[in-house]
Amino acid sequence: MSNRRKRPSGRALFVVGTATAAIVAAVPGSSYADPSPSIEEVRERVDRLYEEAEKITEQANELGDQMKVIKRRVRKLNADVARQQRRLDALRGMIGQFAAAEYRAGGIDTTVQLLVADDPEDFLAQMTTAEAFAGQQGERLRQLQAEQKRLAERKAAREAELQRYREAKAEVEKRRKIANAKAEKAQDLLERLTAEQLAELQAREAYQDRASRSDGRIPDLPPASGRGGIAVRYAQAQVGERYVFGGDGPDEWDCSGLTMQAWAEAGVSLPHSAREQYNVTPRVDRSQLEPGDLVFYYSDIHHVGIYAGDGMIIHAANPETGVVYADIDSMPYMGAGRPG
Repeated sequence: MSNRRKRPSGRALFVVGTATAAIVAAVPGSSYADPSPSIEEVRERVDRLYEEAEKITEQANELGDQMKVIKRRVRKLNADVARQQRRLDALRGMIGQFAAAEYRAGGIDTTVQLLVADDPEDFLAQMTTAEAFAGQQGERLRQLQAEQKRLAERKAAREAELQRYREAKAEVEKRRKIANAKAEKAQDLLERLTAEQLAELQAREAYQDRASRSDGRIPDLPPASGRGGIAVRYAQAQVGERYVFGGDGPDEWDCSGLTMQAWAEAGVSLPHSAREQYNVTPRVDRSQLEPGDLVFYYSDIHHVGIYAGDGMIIHAANPETGVVYADIDSMPYMGAGRPG
């Protein structure tokens, strides 16, 4: 996300040494250097990189939620496979007992050999006629064949789910690496500012923060009650903590990770994705906002904060800023939802 106005006081966001130089790139074959970008250009590039990184992170978060669903399906399939295996083992045991009885009664030698075969599938393949077994035993063999088929189907389904899980996991790791690379590039741009540029940037943003009431300080807000109040108080306790892509606590957050855990504290389960949180919560008119409501930003819904009251939200802004208070209009407002 690109909330460029949120800078909590007292936090060292980047280090500028005496050897830090302005961004000046020499042009090959020329006798002059490109002018260094202005402070506004650096700020714009940094904001754009943070927003691109957050979009990618939110996509990774959605994949992470899909992975949780897949894991639940795999657990169920594991239980199905184990239950099916027990049925097969019991059926094979019954057939083995019949074979032993046949042997003691002087039964047909070939029948006994087939009945005690280690591989039931091979055993069935070797049968030449159903007449080799009479009555109940023939039915058991048909049951055995059906149970084997069901077991094979469940194992195949489990392997398919595991493959989907592996693919989703690889994609999550890929997207997180891209997001981190963009954040590192943004940090590098900031660290290349000269001391004078840095001082000017900080002065401008301090002024903008005061104007928008988003300087990270705790505003004087009315007390909130109910489950929304629980969620707000949880989010308030995280103000000043770090932003980390994919973070969901206890002291590192991304935007949807913070809102997810704030509402989990109030007993409401939410997905780890701004867009999915938008999809699962009823819409609330802006004029009806209450503390604890989720506020969503940008046309593709890739950022979310929690409404704190008096036109303010609490949100995990970006790696430069962390968790802060902000004005509700500090980003492009797209709607609000009320969990529970």
